[in-house]
Amino acid sequence: MTSKTHRHTLLTKQENNTRQKRIWDLLRHLPTFMFRFLRLLSFVFFLLPAFAVFLYHYFACDRIAVYYGVKDAIGENGERMFLSRHYLDMYGSRTTFVNDNRETKKKKPVVIFLTGGAWIIGYRMWGCLLARALVPFGILVIIPDYRNFPKVNIKGMVDDVDMSIQWVLDHVEEYGGDRNRVVLVGQSAGAHIGGVVVAKKVLDWIQQHQKAGEGSTEEDCRHLKSTYSPQQLCGFITTSSPHNLVTMRSVFHRHGLSASVQRSIFGGISGSNDDDLIDDIVKSVATSDDMDVFEEWSPYHLVKKCQTEYICLISEGNANRSSIDQLKDIFPKLCVIHGTSDKTVPVEEAIEFLSLLSNLQIPALSKMYPGWSHTDPILEKPMLGNHLYHRDIYELVRRWTDSSGTVSDDRFAICNDNIERYKSEHKSESAENIGIVDDSSKEEEDDYFNLIPFDETHCILRPICPRSLVEIARVCNPF
Repeated sequence: MTSKTHRHTLLTKQENNTRQKRIWDLLRHLPTFMFRFLRLLSFVFFLLPAFAVFLYHYFACDRIAVYYGVKDAIGENGERMFLSRHYLDMYGSRTTFVNDNRETKKKKPVVIFLTGGAWIIGYRMWGCLLARALVPFGILVIIPDYRNFPKVNIKGMVDDVDMSIQWVLDHVEEYGGDRNRVVLVGQSAGAHIGGVVVAKKVLDWIQQHQKAGEGSTEEDCRHLKSTYSPQQLCGFITTSSPHNLVTMRSVFHRHGLSASVQRSIFGGISGSNDDDLIDDIVKSVATSDDMDVFEEWSPYHLVKKCQTEYICLISEGNANRSSIDQLKDIFPKLCVIHGTSDKTVPVEEAIEFLSLLSNLQIPALSKMYPGWSHTDPILEKPMLGNHLYHRDIYELVRRWTDSSGTVSDDRFAICNDNIERYKSEHKSESAENIGIVDDSSKEEEDDYFNLIPFDETHCILRPICPRSLVEIARVCNPF
């Protein structure tokens, strides 16, 4: 008992010191953050007409907040459940859509949307416009909140998102969703966290099969505490994501995340209240190479690790190779979306990630939005009535959640003149791996699992902000 008390005291002291260091790292760069914060306020000011609609819809729409954490849990610093960030917004659980000739009692496909926010200012409200666009067409949209830095580092964020996905798969049918038709979508930092979760779940699957013959328990093998498999997700759509943290370090620095803040976000202690923190402390002290820290939480490097572990699995003498899925079958279906004018996360991040997936023979759809910035898919374009991003998500959900096999992904794999133009402008050899959605083609609007066709003339999809204000706001946009 004494040793346990001593261990807990050491752990608490180490955790408090680490949290203080995180806060100090932020304070040291306060002038930079203040400048960017003022730009953010200006950005919001010019978009006030749109944000007024945004706020009204958030509080007046079919939305319920549900706690996905441990009931009656007491978090660090004594915070209780009602102060926790472990809540999710669920949109559309009571919404019915008008369609006279279709059965409307079927369970709805589910989109889990992970919001961005540079791992510091993420909040579940940021996904309101996406939910506003998808719910009228029969999608149940769930947007989980997760703790931010400096409260936790990346491990705490990943644990939160992983726990929220497990909750959705366990409980979504109580709210009219279909647990067998869940698609994960992430934007910016949210896409990065989602990519880490998906890759670590694949690693869990591989390593559990590796150690099954060694008599190890399931808990010995897991990177994450959840019990769902990656195949339970019908797909993962990553948008404007920093896939490779190693190559993004200089870009982060130019945008106000100094080297010390980056190390605090990706190399500190998670803030979780469990004995696993001891291992984290030892690991953080023992790791002298910064690259190892960033690679550990980089989807690009985690996918490469999946390939390495998979090769080890199928080469083991006690493994029944015929019963092992190919690596591409362990991953959920993937789609990479990025704006070509994104300065926060350059489009080369998407190109290199797609190139890696192609080299590993993991199929992935993709779409590059010509001239779109980092926040265009979730803010400026929807405010102007351009819902191309929402339509693409909707079409992917229709295709990925169709179990009959009659719906093809071909339209999302066609390369057209846009890719040739992009290759000539950017002269990137990797660009040839990108497939652009051919928007000029039209398909028959079939009924895929009682989903009505996406209608961009729907009244809720009309512009909510004058174009002049949006263009002025772009100048102030800190992202």
